[in-house]
Amino acid sequence: MKLLLLEDDLLIAEQIRDYFELFDHRVDHFANGLELIEGANPSHYDILLLDINTPGLDGIEVLRSFRDLSIDTPAIFITAMGDLDHLKEAYRIGCDDYVRKPFDIEELEIRIEHLVRGNASEWIDITPRYRFDMKREALFDGEREVPLGRRERQLLYLLLRHRGHTVSKESIKDYLWEDQEVCDNTLRTTMKKLRNKLDENFIENLRGVGYRIDA
Repeated sequence: MKLLLLEDDLLIAEQIRDYFELFDHRVDHFANGLELIEGANPSHYDILLLDINTPGLDGIEVLRSFRDLSIDTPAIFITAMGDLDHLKEAYRIGCDDYVRKPFDIEELEIRIEHLVRGNASEWIDITPRYRFDMKREALFDGEREVPLGRRERQLLYLLLRHRGHTVSKESIKDYLWEDQEVCDNTLRTTMKKLRNKLDENFIENLRGVGYRIDA
C-alpha cells in the first residue's frame, strides 16, 4: 500500500512513516502543500493523509485541486481541535474521513484499511485454483501460500486492484520502485519471477502498453 502524507509536524510524520513502513507500506511525506502538488501524482497512491494547516497550500486546497482533476483517491484529514470548522469544507470537496490530534496510530490504520479495502472483498478468486488475500497481499494456491517477494506481492495487488483494466508499465514502475529510475527490463524481470512461481498464467501482457488480469 502507498500513502501520500502532508504533515508539517515532523514528529507526527515520523511516527506515521515508521509505523507503516514496518509493514512494508510506502509513505511519501511532504511538509508543504505546494511542494506536494508539484512533486507527487496522487493517482499513484492508495490513500491521502492531509493535515489541514500546512505551509504553501493547506490540505483543503490540496484536496480541492485533486478533486478538480477528478482524482478520487480516498482522503483522510488530520486535524487539530481548532480545525473542526474547516471539516465542513473538507467534506464538501470530497474528503472521506478524519482523525483528530493527538490520535492513536492503530486507529488511523483501521480508518485507512476501511477506506482502501473495506469496500472490496478481502479475498479475490483469480482462478478456480488461485486466490489472493488483499489485506495481507498474499497469494494462495489452494490452501498453500505461494512465497512471493515484496515487489511480486505489490505487483499482484496493483493488478488485482484494477482487475479488468490495463495498468500501464509506467504506473507499475512508479508503484513498485517509487522514485527510482528503472527500465522496462527490470519490470519484465520482476514479472518473469512472479510467473515462474505460478502454474497458471493469468496475467495478460499487452505489448508496449502494460499488464492486466481479467475480471
